[in-house]
Amino acid sequence: MTGPSDDRHSFRDVGPVQSLRTPSFEFAEVTRHADLAEHDRRLDELARRAHTAPVVDRLLELSAVAPDTLQEMSLVIGDDGEDLLEDGRANAHAGEYGTALELLTEYLQGRPRHQEARYLRAFCMYRLDGQDRVEALRILRPLRDEPMEDGLREQVRELRRELRRLLTPLEVGAYARTAHSDPRGALERAEAFLELAPEEGSLSCLVALGQARSGALDKALETATRGAAEADVDQEQVSTLARRLLLPYLRPAAAAAVAAFKARNPRLAQAELSRMESRLRHSAVIEDFDAYLALCATGWTGDSPPAPRLPDDRADDVYSLIAEADGQSAATLMQAGLADAAEQVLARVLPLVPGFRWLNFLYAACLLRLGRDPERAAACAEIAARDATIAQAGELLEAIRGWQEARVINPAVDEYVTAMKSVSAGVSPDSLTRLRTRLTVLQRGLPALRAAALSEQGRQVVRELEKAIGQRLGEIGDAMAVSELYDRYDAVMAPVQGGVTGVAAADRLARDLDDLAARIRDRRRAAGKGAGQDPLGKLAELVSARRAELDRVRTGLLVSDLVKRFNDLAQPPQQPGFSDLPPAVIGLLQPQRPDPYTLRTKLSGIREEARGLRRSHKKTLAARETELLDELIATISKVLG
Repeated sequence: MTGPSDDRHSFRDVGPVQSLRTPSFEFAEVTRHADLAEHDRRLDELARRAHTAPVVDRLLELSAVAPDTLQEMSLVIGDDGEDLLEDGRANAHAGEYGTALELLTEYLQGRPRHQEARYLRAFCMYRLDGQDRVEALRILRPLRDEPMEDGLREQVRELRRELRRLLTPLEVGAYARTAHSDPRGALERAEAFLELAPEEGSLSCLVALGQARSGALDKALETATRGAAEADVDQEQVSTLARRLLLPYLRPAAAAAVAAFKARNPRLAQAELSRMESRLRHSAVIEDFDAYLALCATGWTGDSPPAPRLPDDRADDVYSLIAEADGQSAATLMQAGLADAAEQVLARVLPLVPGFRWLNFLYAACLLRLGRDPERAAACAEIAARDATIAQAGELLEAIRGWQEARVINPAVDEYVTAMKSVSAGVSPDSLTRLRTRLTVLQRGLPALRAAALSEQGRQVVRELEKAIGQRLGEIGDAMAVSELYDRYDAVMAPVQGGVTGVAAADRLARDLDDLAARIRDRRRAAGKGAGQDPLGKLAELVSARRAELDRVRTGLLVSDLVKRFNDLAQPPQQPGFSDLPPAVIGLLQPQRPDPYTLRTKLSGIREEARGLRRSHKKTLAARETELLDELIATISKVLG
């Protein structure tokens, strides 16, 4: 009877969990305001707005002008040519816009400044199926600023508003189509249209940004300042841009005040502001800075000054006045690959302007590049993400959050991979025990990993790791249970390695093998493995084979025992050395035969046991054993007559 094979500790290894990949980030920002990024973002926004809100003609109707007003106008211009105006007016009110346009054009050749005639001519152009609407807006542009009667002024305003509504999206679309291929031509067309519609604040922003991008900063400031004064659409946006474009002019003038502030002397900074020329001192940004200095003079108690009591955009302009130059210096250093030097510049100035979103962006990008302090980097990136003009802020925050995740999650993944590699060459009970300990420690740390997962990618990696650890621990449990059952088999078989010497020993071995087979069945049932995944299949087959082999051995032992018992009755055994003794002495020492009645009874019992063994063990009796039983039964039957 042989022992089991050596694959008792089989362990199914699998591929490792993939580490979390940190999103890449390449710093590209150089300037914060009026640059290419903001220009393109604003252009995309306006183009998208024009595309998603298609313009539909409302077809304004011509309002009647009061008769006394008409009479007054006629008296002013005199009678000469009055019939042309009357006919033009009548045709316009009748909807005969083409005829009215011809009459009014002829009339205006002699009286080019007549306000109603100019308005009526522009209205006819507006109603003629969209033809010459830009020209209509051009005709109305001077009327916007001329004194006139209230009723006519309202009609001019309404028609201009409708023409702007119709034409502005078309001009934005034309600019968007050519801004990259012909930036100068696109800008010149947009500038010309803005002259006709200065009330369009968003268009003022776009033109000013385009001018700044081309290097015409003075012109850009003039455009934004004028737009802030005249816009009735998106006025707040263009006002904010005008403030920011003014900052390059204010910084040199406010340099002494800024230096005093950085030296933590806000009162001296206020004194320096008072020395600025009046034109700059009374700008909105300087007034906000002065108010902030007054707050700092009484409320600066810690490392950082108090936050400005201003709206975000105005506070950002104050911060920009203080630290924009430092930010530009740090950005230049970062682009030159000198992140350490940039970090020193930013770390020195950022405590003075902790809410400056662009400087927070730079510092977060710098820390990411240096691989330092991810929590501080994330906090700075979150502040930067509040500024929609920082094009890369969202990308930076995503990269930092990925970096935070990777710092926590990847070491756990690496430990899992290392642990699995430790058993790649084979396993033993000791190595499985060590592996289970390592994986159990990892499993206990999974809640912390789940809390650290900030992105869907991070959560997916943690889920994969959790699943892999659970599967491996289950497999280790299976493998160790298999190993235990193999060890139990070895213990059961060890006493009979020299063979089974008796029926009692065979019965003990049978009980042990039956118990082991029951344990194997229970384990296989609990594991629920398929046929190709059953590590106990070979052991179960081995135990079954040993049990069948034992049945055959036991049957042979029973046959031998019956034959021996018959022989003992038929011929009592000679004791060793008896042959040298006198016959009388041999008779006294040798066992006596039973009496005939007892002998018959014992022989009958042996025959019945032989017959029973012959019937019940047909499958396990060898041919020689069957032959012996048959001879035994026949011999006893002959003796008994």
